Amino acid sequence: MNPSHSYREMNGITNLLKILLAVFFAAAVIGFISSWLQFQLLTRESFSHAEAQANDIRQHFVALFTVLVYLVTAVVFGRWIYRANRNVRALGAQGLRFTPGWAVGYFFVPIFNWWRPYQAMKDLWRASQNPAAWQGIKPGSILGIWWGLWLASNLIGYAAMQDGLKAHDLATLKMATFSLLVEEVVRFPLCVCAFLIVTQIDDFLNAAKMNIAVTEPLPAAATLSTG
Repeated sequence: MNPSHSYREMNGITNLLKILLAVFFAAAVIGFISSWLQFQLLTRESFSHAEAQANDIRQHFVALFTVLVYLVTAVVFGRWIYRANRNVRALGAQGLRFTPGWAVGYFFVPIFNWWRPYQAMKDLWRASQNPAAWQGIKPGSILGIWWGLWLASNLIGYAAMQDGLKAHDLATLKMATFSLLVEEVVRFPLCVCAFLIVTQIDDFLNAAKMNIAVTEPLPAAATLSTG
C-alpha cells in the first residue's frame, strides 16, 4: 500500500456510472428513433404544418434529454476516473504518466484531448490489474475500440451540429438528420464499450485490493469510505 494515498471504495460511484451509461444508451436509442421519424417525414412529398410542429417539439425534447444525460454522465465518469486513478496509487502503483487530476483534465484541453485521455486510461487499466508491476501488462483491445468510437462520435456530432446550423431547406435538413442518425448509431457501441471498461477496471481494483489485504491491512479510509 502507498501511505500517501488512501483507498476509497468505489461500489457506489461505479454502480451509478453504469446506470447512467445504460440511460445514455437508451437516450441514443430514443434519439435514433426520433431522428428516423424526422428523416421519414422529410422524404415524404408533403406534410402538414401540424406534423412539422409536432416533429420539432419532439426533437427538441429528445435533444434536451440527451444533453442532460450526457452532462451528468460525463461528470460522474470524470469523478470515477479520478477516484480509480487515486486508488491504484493507494494500492502501490508508481510511475503513472498522469496525475488523477490530469487524467480527467486532458479531456478538456484542445489538441491534447485527442490522445492524452486514452493514454491515461491505458495506464489505469494496466495498473488496476497489478499495481506493483503494471508496466509490462498490455492494455485491453477494447480500450482502442472505445477511444476510436469516442473520437468518431465527437467528429460526427460536430458535423451534425454544423449541418443543423446550415439547414435552411428540406435538402440540407435531411442531410443534417442523416448525420444525427449516424451519430446515434456510433453511440450504441460507445456506451457498451464504456460500460465494459468501467466494469473490468472495477473488478481489477477489487481483486488487487483483496490480494493486498491478505498480506497487509487497508488504511482506515478504505474501511470507512463508501462509494
